[in-house]
Amino acid sequence: MTPDDAAKPPRSNFTVLQGGGNQVERMANGNFMVFWQGKPVYQNGRIRRFVTADDAFAFLTRCDEAGKIIR
Repeated sequence: MTPDDAAKPPRSNFTVLQGGGNQVERMANGNFMVFWQGKPVYQNGRIRRFVTADDAFAFLTRCDEAGKIIR
């Protein structure tokens, strides 16, 4: 470990970044939530939840292809 490594904060296993400012975060209950271009995605007034990270990334990919948050 170098002195530079000691100054870096520890990495979290709960956030995975994807290109374009998209990210997937694991929630305390084990589900995943997404941010599309830095904006949280809601459904019916609540954070949209996904059972797997793969489902969440697939959703973000479809949003990128559509150029907007899809419903």
